[in-house]
Amino acid sequence: MKTKLIIACVIAFVLLTSFGTALPENASPKKAANTAATDFSFFRTHRQGKNGITATWGVTSAVGVSSFYVQRTYEDPADPYAYWETWDYEVCSGAKSYKATDANVFPGFISYRVVAVMSNGNEFVSGISTVHIVSH
Repeated sequence: MKTKLIIACVIAFVLLTSFGTALPENASPKKAANTAATDFSFFRTHRQGKNGITATWGVTSAVGVSSFYVQRTYEDPADPYAYWETWDYEVCSGAKSYKATDANVFPGFISYRVVAVMSNGNEFVSGISTVHIVSH
């Protein structure tokens, strides 16, 4: 009887965990379906000085983009419930590339992304870049 119960539990576990749907790694609930006007040509982060991180990004076309929000998280960026803190706001000037420096960050893994806000309210999210700051 115990063996049948254990087998039934294992089968139920396998069935319940095998058929879940997951979002692709770069998916975002805010990302609109048509990204033709705001494809990010690049997004990079690197350490700047002792306690800072510089983010640089570019867009293939800034047509329709009104602003950019630069966000960071100290949590797992793949977690859909991770808290993304907006630490910089840039008005779109029509340039092909932009730069922002995040000063005085805490040690650990810090992930960054850029959200492009369109004039019609749609938002487009860049890829994620992670920097590891080691405490001394």
